[in-house]
Amino acid sequence: MDQADRLKKNKTNPKTYNTDTLLRLYQIYDNHRNAILWFLEGLDAIDYNEYLEKYSGASSERSYFIAVCGFFELSGVLVSHGLIYENLYFDMFNPTPFWNKAKPIVEGMRTKRPHIYENFESLNNKRLSWTKKSRRNSESKLLVEHKKK
Repeated sequence: MDQADRLKKNKTNPKTYNTDTLLRLYQIYDNHRNAILWFLEGLDAIDYNEYLEKYSGASSERSYFIAVCGFFELSGVLVSHGLIYENLYFDMFNPTPFWNKAKPIVEGMRTKRPHIYENFESLNNKRLSWTKKSRRNSESKLLVEHKKK
């Protein structure tokens, strides 16, 4: 079965399509492990100006920043268009620690490019809402379980 046939088949089965999408996203994520680790542990800029001072030009750090933000931008597009289920995505990935580090830098970037990484930001906001709903659902289940005893 060639790729076109596989894609047609997967589109008729949402679970298969979502699983395939999740696995492809994880592969992208895993292939950028060094960028992810640097982003969480090494990125040290409190705003866009400091980012430009430390990571300008064709530096590997700038490439890491773009790779991580690009991954979450892509993820945000897929989630917002319903191409992967939120529950499935957020069970696997958490954009919040990344967005928290990127936000002051991205805000500075937006003076020249107002829409840069807007899907990354939207993804983070959806994750925060999803987390609140998940907690409420978990607490409700615990109360029901407790009342049964």
